[in-house]
Amino acid sequence: MFIANCSKTYRLVLLVTFITLYCHLSWGNEVVVAKENINHKVSVLLVNPSIENDPFWHKIEQITKHAAREFSIDLTVIHGHGTRFFQLEELKKYFKENPDPKYVVLVNYPGHAKLTMDFLAGHKVKVITLEQTITDDEKAFIGTPGQRYKNWLGEVYFDNKIAGYKLAQALINKVSLTHKSAIVAGISGHYGSESNLRSDGLRLAIKDNTAQLTQIVHAGWSFEDAYNKTLKLLERYPNINVIWCASDHMALGVIKAIKAMGKKVGVDILVGGFDWTSEGINSVNSEKLTASIGGHFLMGAIAVMAIYNEEQGKKHEFFSHALHNSFELALIDQQNIRHYFQILQSENLAGISFTKFEQLYSSRQSLSSIALLKVLEKSTNDFSKPKS
Repeated sequence: MFIANCSKTYRLVLLVTFITLYCHLSWGNEVVVAKENINHKVSVLLVNPSIENDPFWHKIEQITKHAAREFSIDLTVIHGHGTRFFQLEELKKYFKENPDPKYVVLVNYPGHAKLTMDFLAGHKVKVITLEQTITDDEKAFIGTPGQRYKNWLGEVYFDNKIAGYKLAQALINKVSLTHKSAIVAGISGHYGSESNLRSDGLRLAIKDNTAQLTQIVHAGWSFEDAYNKTLKLLERYPNINVIWCASDHMALGVIKAIKAMGKKVGVDILVGGFDWTSEGINSVNSEKLTASIGGHFLMGAIAVMAIYNEEQGKKHEFFSHALHNSFELALIDQQNIRHYFQILQSENLAGISFTKFEQLYSSRQSLSSIALLKVLEKSTNDFSKPKS
């Protein structure tokens, strides 16, 4: 009887010990899992709409990667190879071969916007779009962020028309200093809303000033096309003294053509571009390109900062809406290039702290715009003042 009772007691002690140990291990595992969840990086897919060596989009890609590293975001990049068909196929291929990311950041290609949004909605991933590339007809099918597609969080957008106007105004003003009237030609990109809005800004500046617009031609963002079309423009209109370009890459082709025609760049003909590419910034610094308007290479980084705030549950104003754009583009010219050259010549803005940038952006006084160059300067880790 005593032996039997001891046996029961022993079994009871073993059972209590086992239960205690099990509970302890279970609780311990729960703590580990929770910790892993806290440290888990958010997965983001950036769809670069162009090819890998595109000067402008490569810079956007590098800057976005820099921002993602700073905010501990797991960023993957794929390329759309410059067409809506390839981009959608590459997107489908990625989702077929990899786990779904939590966010997708992309430019919506005209003609495939609804197909793309339907595909991403089917995978229940959150979407941030860059620029406003969709025309009114197609826009009716996709609506605005959050309207038809609840997973579409917002757009990072700047006003191309205002930017086109700013660039044209700067070139016209410089011609006026020589007491001459501006005779202007325009080199636009492709036939799409981005190019059209920039060209609209040029036309408005011509209207607001005593300037003459000869012709606007499309060069499809191509250096060679810009070169060849400039040769024809200068033959047709030999008195042109301003060539406005919708990209720095095309502007460099224009400069080559001006030289080939025996004219002096920056003296006989002023040239301006868009994008703040490394080549464009160097050209302004060497007094070939008169001006470049830019800042939109921050698009992807701003999307990353928006994602960081979304994950933190913080309200933010990174997305464009009826009251304001994400930011306005700024002008670099031969008057301010020395002050900002050190910041802008870096391929990935290596000297910029995006943590500082995010704080400055979020604390700005006006929602309508930010002083982009000033914010970049204040966000720099090691910014040296220009030599006197």
